[in-house]
Parts: sequence; structure tokens; C-alpha cells
Amino acid sequence: MTNGDEKKEQVFLPITRYISLDNNNQITIGSSVSIKYNQNGHVSQIDDKGLHNILVLTSYAIDKSTGELVPTFDPCDYVKGILISGSILKGQHFEIKDIPSNKLYIIRKKDVHEKINFSLPIKINQLSAGTYQVDLGNKVTSFESLNGDEATKIVNDVLAKIYKLSEQQKEKLYRDVEEIFNYYSIKSLKSNP
Repeated sequence: MTNGDEKKEQVFLPITRYISLDNNNQITIGSSVSIKYNQNGHVSQIDDKGLHNILVLTSYAIDKSTGELVPTFDPCDYVKGILISGSILKGQHFEIKDIPSNKLYIIRKKDVHEKINFSLPIKINQLSAGTYQVDLGNKVTSFESLNGDEATKIVNDVLAKIYKLSEQQKEKLYRDVEEIFNYYSIKSLKSNP
């Protein structure tokens, strides 16, 4: 049975090849983000038909070295992920409150609440109180997609533990994850004079 407290705090978990699971219910993304998850109360759900309530964040990309989301201010950039019950242990985060679910869930919506609060690991430089700046001068977005081996590893090593999946559920998710989670990543480019 799901406890009400577990439903209150949700974390956006981008599905990338740079995700892994540590002991003690902790997920790491890149080098800078650590998330502690609960076993119950996830907004994104898995059942015998696959993964539901997948979140697509537009105007963001992933810094694959750190695992943080980077606001790009370009509506064509996007990151796909899931909302799990938990909290961010390491990494900067920004709380989004009272977002209507019909603006968020564009894939396989199921049993979604009216409004959802969630945290996401975000990379922002704060110059002064209330002022933020993102420097993309030395970065470029590039599109990558997961292949079958990477999708299988993510299901086996991360999702299976978060959701306590059976072998039958895992098998149905391999292709699901590979097909759904194409994403943009950001990598630094060294300019040669």
C-alpha cells in the first residue's frame, strides 16, 4: 500500500546511458547528480503493458558529463524521463510547482493527478539573488539514442530495482525503453585556435 508522504516528492529521472544504481536506493547520473528513491508512489508507472506517464521536458538538454539538465531556451530541445518518488541528494535542483498534468505527459498517460510538484537536477549559475545565467558558448547539442544493449542494461540495472520488476515485465520493457528514450545531450567542445 502506498503511503501519502511518498507521493508528495517526485524527482525527474532522465533516461540516459549515463545512469546507474548504487546500493542504499541511490541513483547516479553522470558525475554530479545523486537521487534517493522510494519503492512506492511513482507518478510514472510500469505495468504488464509497459511504461506510462513519460515526461518530456522541452527547452532542456543533458550535460552528459555531470548528469544535470541544462536550460537551452530552444523549444526544439527536449529530454525524456520518468517521475519517481524520491529526492535529490547531490546536485543543484529547481522545484517546479503546480504544473497541469495535461501540459506534461505526452506519452501513454495513465492515472495522472491534476497537478504535480517535482524536482529536477538543473545546471544554473546564479549571478545574484534572482538572476540566473546559462553559458552555452562552448557547448553544442547533439542527438543520441539508446541501442538495445543500453536499453536492456537500464532496465536490468536501474528500472527493475526501482519498480521491483518481474522477469516478464523486464522483457516487455527492453524495446519500450529503446524506442521511447531518444534524447539530446550536451558535450563540451574545445575550440582550437
